[in-house]
Amino acid sequence: MSKQMKSVLKLASMSLFVVSLAACGSSTTTNTRNIGSPLDIVNKGLSQLSYSPGQDGYQYKSTNFPAADQKYIKDELKQPLEDAMSKVGDGYVLQVTGHTCSIGPREAVGGKRGNIWYSTQRAKGVYDALITAGFPKDKLTYKGVADDEPLQSVEPQDQKNRRVTFKVVAQQ
Repeated sequence: MSKQMKSVLKLASMSLFVVSLAACGSSTTTNTRNIGSPLDIVNKGLSQLSYSPGQDGYQYKSTNFPAADQKYIKDELKQPLEDAMSKVGDGYVLQVTGHTCSIGPREAVGGKRGNIWYSTQRAKGVYDALITAGFPKDKLTYKGVADDEPLQSVEPQDQKNRRVTFKVVAQQ
């Protein structure tokens, strides 16, 4: 084989190697972009979890956390929530978020407490239940969002919107 032919083959091999590296790099970048950050992945998983008495939504104006549901928190929710927290590491907490339907005022008006109050109380009830189940208090926070985040599959005034959800957020 001539010296010139060897040079051409070497150049072709190098070109093929560079092109294959570039192709691998671009597909990895695309896949990473589609998957999202670890926090996005964890929160997408957590979006499948929620709590409401009987899993049908709280009764109107109800904020009660039934004592009988403590077993559900301990047996069904605690482990997936702890697993989620272990995937994001330090600097993050689990936010317990209370929700309402769109019925009633957002803020307190006259003698009515308002949906912010009801949603906050629902979140606080589940927050307390998680602590009772052994979840570390310093890894939890809670807040109410009223009807700001309704379920997409139901009407805004539907009882199923009265629930508690979970997501991991940066610790404040």
